[in-house]
Amino acid sequence: MKIKIAKKAGFCMGVRRAVNLVLKALSRGEKPIYTYGPLIHNPQTLKLLEKLGVKIIRDVNEDVPSGSCILRAHGIPPQEKEKLSKKHKIIDGTCPRVLKVQALAKKAVKRGADVIIIGDKDHAEVKGILGFCKDKGYIVNNFEDIEKLPELKDYVILSQTTQDKNLFEKLSQKILSKYPSGEVINTICNATHLRQEEVRKLCNECQVIIVIGGKFSANTNRLAQIARNEGKEVYLVETADEIPLEKIKKYKKIGITAGASTPNWLINEVVDKLKSTSIFYIILKVFSFLCFVPILSFLLYFLGFSNFANFNISNFFLFFLFSFLFFKYNFFQLKTKDSLEFFYSLKNKFLNNHKWLINFLLIISGILVILSSLFIDLKLFSLFIIFIFLDFFLLKSSFYFISEILFFIILVFYFLGFNNLLLLMEIIAFLIFMRLYLELVYLETDGFLPKNFLISLCSFREDTVYKVLNIIIISGILLSFVLCFKNIFYIFLVLIWGWGYCLIKFLKKRPLGQIVYLENLSLTFPLLFFIFSLIYKIWK
Repeated sequence: MKIKIAKKAGFCMGVRRAVNLVLKALSRGEKPIYTYGPLIHNPQTLKLLEKLGVKIIRDVNEDVPSGSCILRAHGIPPQEKEKLSKKHKIIDGTCPRVLKVQALAKKAVKRGADVIIIGDKDHAEVKGILGFCKDKGYIVNNFEDIEKLPELKDYVILSQTTQDKNLFEKLSQKILSKYPSGEVINTICNATHLRQEEVRKLCNECQVIIVIGGKFSANTNRLAQIARNEGKEVYLVETADEIPLEKIKKYKKIGITAGASTPNWLINEVVDKLKSTSIFYIILKVFSFLCFVPILSFLLYFLGFSNFANFNISNFFLFFLFSFLFFKYNFFQLKTKDSLEFFYSLKNKFLNNHKWLINFLLIISGILVILSSLFIDLKLFSLFIIFIFLDFFLLKSSFYFISEILFFIILVFYFLGFNNLLLLMEIIAFLIFMRLYLELVYLETDGFLPKNFLISLCSFREDTVYKVLNIIIISGILLSFVLCFKNIFYIFLVLIWGWGYCLIKFLKKRPLGQIVYLENLSLTFPLLFFIFSLIYKIWK
């Protein structure tokens, strides 16, 4: 089974902006937080918001305590916004493209023109635009509505931003043929048009189409209808549980798209369901969910450093280190598993379903840590206790990740001393870089991340995180060149940073439904470092 995902599926810019405003308000600790009406047309996201304590105000006159009120991406009439602002702090989540349509309607009415909005009269966006038209606005959704229009002279035709382009052109041409003096302004969002075109392309390449999104989402239903019009079998689902896997298994190529209000974490769930028969995918998934990615990353960096320092680490110590890291990462992942529900539901479900197995493995790894540390050095047992308590102390802090760096530094000094501080700084840069990379992967799930993420220091702003990553890459390259004065072989470290840059460029394209692969891909970074260290050791 081959799966092809539309590049522009899922959250559009306006929806992502509105959701990020909620995330930032939550991270600032603002209480209470409201949305005026449903923030977006996705029941699963709304359910998560409810669990996070975000409440919905359904009427401007609703008697609720004052708080922060986030306006939905679809926008609201100005009269309602004014009433809300008298009681609440307003955080405007209206999509910038919707704001543009509202401004055009307001401008037209100001000069005395009528406004025709081509769209669904019951849609929140259309109601919001209509609020700027006073008594000069009319809604057209079909050819019958055109017949009900009064005689028009000076008027402007606008569109609901998620309207079908073909329908908009047909209806506007019909209106112009009847009343020639009007002006047509195509206000359909380009993202909407691209999504619709991508569905048509998917239909040419795939045998069946899965559309993910809310059953009451206009743009999601429109995507499904386009696919049906292309003669394809279509499954419109809100969650992965709705997919009839036995029916779909017979198809060799499946196309996936999603509405503009569908988060990436839901797309991840659907892809996971479709790949549930792949042995390779299951191995990668278990590998990732049992924290083998950070465990092996740490081990590879440590072994790589020891190779560059010409120091041989005993197998017995590596056994201790592996057992300790397995305990550390899985124990604290289990402690924070509830937060995963809000951005990585796949891992959350795995941990809940296999809690007994993980607890058993934790007991075994804990016993192995104690026994191996007693045989090697009692100081290691003390180190184990200290860092477990440190992790508890930092668990809810943005600086939680610092314990991993401290542990690495102490191990290096314990075994290798201060003989290569520049290389140690390089590895610390690697560790921070990979942490930010993984947090970006989680941010792109379109979920709600916990406060103990490093990127919370950047207010969860993707653009800021990318700038920080670029600074780390440049700093790492400069460090590599300085190390070259010590040994020209360190020039290979520049290649690792080059690969890191490629990873970031790839991530910037927002690959959808690939979270398991993206997590495992991060392991290539320390793997390259370890391979170069082996070559160095053999070469020297």
